[in-house]
Amino acid sequence: MWRLWPAPSGRSRRIPAGVAIVLVVLGVVATAAGLDAPSDGSVVPLGWRADGVVVNVPGAPVDAPRTPAGAAGAPGGAGLRTGDLVTGVSGHRLADGLGVVPRPRPGTTLVYDVVREQATTVAVRVGRPDPYPLLMAGWGDLVFVLALAGLAVALYLRRPEEPATAPLLVLAAGLLGSTLTVTAGLPVLALATGGAQLWLFHLNTIVAYSISWGGLLAFTIAFIAPRPLPARSRRAMAVAYAAPPAAMALWSALAAPLAPNALGRLGLVHGGQTAVVAAVLVTSTVWGFVGYRRNPDPLTRARMRWLVAGGAVATLLGLAGWHLPELLAAARPLPPGALGLSGLPFVAGIGVALRRHRLFDIERLANRSLVYASVVAILVAGYAAVVALLVSGLGLSQPVASALTAAGAALALAPLRALAQSTVNRVMYGDRRDPSAALTRLGTRLQAVLLPADVLPAIVETVARSLRVPHAAIDLVDGSGAGHLATQYGVPVGEVHVEPLRYHGTLIGHLRVSARGSDDPLDPVDLGLIASLAQQVGTAVQAVRLHDDLVRSRAEVVASREDERRRLRRDLHDGLGPTLAAIRIKAGLAARDVPPGSAARPLLDEISAEAAASLTDVRRLVEALRPPALDELGVVGAIRARAAALSGAMSIEVVGAEQLPALPAAVETAAYRIAVEAITNAVRHSEATHCTATVTPSDGGVEVTVRDNGRGLDTDRTAGVGIRSMRERAAEVGGVWSMRSPPGGGTHIRAFLPTSLGGDHDQADARR
Repeated sequence: MWRLWPAPSGRSRRIPAGVAIVLVVLGVVATAAGLDAPSDGSVVPLGWRADGVVVNVPGAPVDAPRTPAGAAGAPGGAGLRTGDLVTGVSGHRLADGLGVVPRPRPGTTLVYDVVREQATTVAVRVGRPDPYPLLMAGWGDLVFVLALAGLAVALYLRRPEEPATAPLLVLAAGLLGSTLTVTAGLPVLALATGGAQLWLFHLNTIVAYSISWGGLLAFTIAFIAPRPLPARSRRAMAVAYAAPPAAMALWSALAAPLAPNALGRLGLVHGGQTAVVAAVLVTSTVWGFVGYRRNPDPLTRARMRWLVAGGAVATLLGLAGWHLPELLAAARPLPPGALGLSGLPFVAGIGVALRRHRLFDIERLANRSLVYASVVAILVAGYAAVVALLVSGLGLSQPVASALTAAGAALALAPLRALAQSTVNRVMYGDRRDPSAALTRLGTRLQAVLLPADVLPAIVETVARSLRVPHAAIDLVDGSGAGHLATQYGVPVGEVHVEPLRYHGTLIGHLRVSARGSDDPLDPVDLGLIASLAQQVGTAVQAVRLHDDLVRSRAEVVASREDERRRLRRDLHDGLGPTLAAIRIKAGLAARDVPPGSAARPLLDEISAEAAASLTDVRRLVEALRPPALDELGVVGAIRARAAALSGAMSIEVVGAEQLPALPAAVETAAYRIAVEAITNAVRHSEATHCTATVTPSDGGVEVTVRDNGRGLDTDRTAGVGIRSMRERAAEVGGVWSMRSPPGGGTHIRAFLPTSLGGDHDQADARR
């Protein structure tokens, strides 16, 4: 799905980028205006009442006195508290209108009408906003929008031809600008004084915010659409961009006559915004899930799985922790700053898809982004925690605590970046800088492998996982020097490096390792680790080759033996047998013409008796060399004839074509013997009422299955002669044999017998 297609036109690329720039600039301007305007130290949460607004005072506990930022004291009162319902400022009721109070200078004291336990007035001194408590209150939102914005910008710059990067950029820009505005806060004083701060705040929290969620819908459409993007998908993206802003415009028009005043109208508009966001989240999640279920490509589904899962988790957290409680009960279980953290699963889903499934193919860029994002997040969280500890625990002033913490952060930056780089490198590039760990992992994995057929698949999987590469394969070199694929893991996505595998100086194969992406080739460190692994892999590959040669030789011996037995049986049955029968008949005819008293009569009778005895011996030899029914009835017919003789209380059904493709004599005999032995065991030990034997040709061989509805396997009973015989007959021809008890009961015996003599790898190929 993520192949590179012709880049979109310049206009289609410039429009989203221009919209994103405008959204970010609006947010920055609104933030600057808010931090430059006078403040009473309060922040008004979204969702307002018609008679007033409930305020938060960042950095102050609920119902605890707090002096506003910039004030040295508030004469006649203790200032605003978190949870106060403010109904008026300087004698003007907020319900009577907004923007009617003249803008005061910093240091001015204003009288606020407040409802606590009862209506009262408090004196509040106006000052400059304190950014620190605002930052601490909204740090969770900032972490989310900054991470999303950095990822969106990187994707757009590196993969502008991918249609999904443009709407992701719009989504990130709108959320960044509006989140900056909300973090800067809107004090009650701004409602009373009005002006640029008030209308810039709503321009970001309503208009820009709505545009950003249109970007989410468009991203979902572009992400699940086929490539190249169809015209109907482009039209759907245009509608998706416009849907949330149009819905908000319609709701704003409807809300105007529903509220008694401007304050109530703004409260209704904010409530409608919450409903629109909830609807967009649900629609986008359901749409993405439907697209995931309908997509037939396994690689694309793997990439979509992480994004859909991350988006679904973010949607559930946001709906349960914020949007639904806000709509239904005007409550917010999550604090305002924690809402952004609920969106981190979406960013994490993109990150996992980038690392594990090469989403948009920007592995190297993702590495650097993860390193710097991790360092910034740890420093910000650590800075806030240490400052709070120094201020509250040791009683230091905030400037001194901030200076000490900043110095510590500067000293910790270099080791923290090194630790983050090593951690991210291990996550994305595996053990390439720790060869001993890679060799230990390979040795541990090989020790856990029980079957020789699983050695080579385990090697390529371990190499791929140790280096975090998408593809690894092993080619074996035959006697003529030609190579053939033995096993592989994953699909190559970039340039493939070929490393020779040698055993005592002899070339026995090649280890092929793909680059991590088209823009992320293997480094010299990677190549050095591959060379180290190849030295150890060569020994394991040689052991597998010897095992394969042994299996192949044994299969060839068994095949030659069975072919010779079939030839001998044919010669005895069609040659010697009829000759002896003719001698017996002629001796009997001659004896009739000889007088009874003649000396030749006993000799002729003796010749006839010896011929009959020899004929009996020949028949016994013929039956011992090879079941006669195989040549007379074929494999299926011979099994059916034997099943008819064994059936009694248990019904036996034999399924299979009467005329199978030509099979080697050894395969015919093994199939017959295994099926008959399995049916015999079912009759004797299973207590079943029904048994089905199936013989079907498969790709590269023939498959024999015997199922019964009996009591199943007895785990306490050791394997008997019959079970060992079936397993050995399958192994003699290079096949595989298994026996199990399904959950529903009974016993299921399966044998795959290859028609070629290629050993384990031919078996694996035939099974596939």
